[in-house]
Amino acid sequence: MRLFLVVLLYLIPHLLIGNTVHGERSALWVVRYAVTTKSDVDRILSTAIELNISDIFFQIRALGHTYYNSQWEPKAASVEDDFDPLEYVIKKSDHSGMRIHAWVNMFYVWAGDQFPENKSHILNKHSDYVLRDGDFPDYKSLKRQGHEGFFLDPKVAAVQDDLLNILREISEYYDLDGIHLDYYRYPSLAYSFTPASRTMYMMEDIYDPWIIYQSAQTYTEQRGYEVFLYADREYRKSLTGTLSNYLEVISKTIKNIQPDLELSVAVKPDPVIAKHRYFQDWLSWLRNDICDFVAIMNYRTDWQEFNSVLKQLNDRNLKEKIIVGISTYNQDVGAVLKRLKATRDGGFAGFSLFSYNYLHENKEYLMNLQRQIIARR
Repeated sequence: MRLFLVVLLYLIPHLLIGNTVHGERSALWVVRYAVTTKSDVDRILSTAIELNISDIFFQIRALGHTYYNSQWEPKAASVEDDFDPLEYVIKKSDHSGMRIHAWVNMFYVWAGDQFPENKSHILNKHSDYVLRDGDFPDYKSLKRQGHEGFFLDPKVAAVQDDLLNILREISEYYDLDGIHLDYYRYPSLAYSFTPASRTMYMMEDIYDPWIIYQSAQTYTEQRGYEVFLYADREYRKSLTGTLSNYLEVISKTIKNIQPDLELSVAVKPDPVIAKHRYFQDWLSWLRNDICDFVAIMNYRTDWQEFNSVLKQLNDRNLKEKIIVGISTYNQDVGAVLKRLKATRDGGFAGFSLFSYNYLHENKEYLMNLQRQIIARR
């Protein structure tokens, strides 16, 4: 099994898209399930070091639990008390030339009908921080509408402070190369409210934003279509501004601790959809140097859709700050190879495969990929 993974990771950067150019990133997302023991981490690093992988996004926070020793949040039950995966991967990768990025899930904190068992979990302590559409959301309803689960409100100062404490902690106590933010977004416009943020908005802009969307038709009939358009535009602008302003705070905070620490964000691949549906204005983040680079999660299985996203991004300077996330779990080997080549030909900063876990666990997929690579020689 390990031999197949070694062959795969060696051949992808060298046979498929030519020798890796200077500065190009070849990255892997390593999901938390693969980092719970020393042998897990050893296996990840031995393959990556042998095969000249440049960057690992090593997941250390998800669903309100940590995969390192934190003073701020409960540690995941799957990790032994005396083991710190983040400390271990940094120590073991020292002198390898490989960059380790702490991958932190931000506002998405829980999924499931039942609340977490641990009473210190943020959902048990502050359910009032959870985004909603009016009433507190039901998990089954969230799933039916395509949402992953429960998200915290980015506008609430206490949420920002809590997350900043976590980012400050890993910046201060771990010799990292970067911090990689995931789920740094709103789930949707509909689920963008909490009592606290509605109150804050009313104090700043006079009116309750929720009433705009509770019944858009009624609001328009009472106040006029132009008023609705103005109110809708201003509220959307406030959501985008919340994420952008907070990201700037994050960047300044961690770089004051470690000036060379890279800040990156996993983002929706289409910049228009990212900005207007999820309020990630990541083109602006790059243009204004609020983060060092983004990883666009271009997991589309339709080739035309995948390629159309790449073609939208024609600014050479921005491409140098964009790596392309490519999925393995939902498409065959040939599709992955085609996307890797398009990423290189398009002049992007590199690629990241999602995920190491899938490649490691699917022997048949790896064997098929190996055969196709050999056939292309």
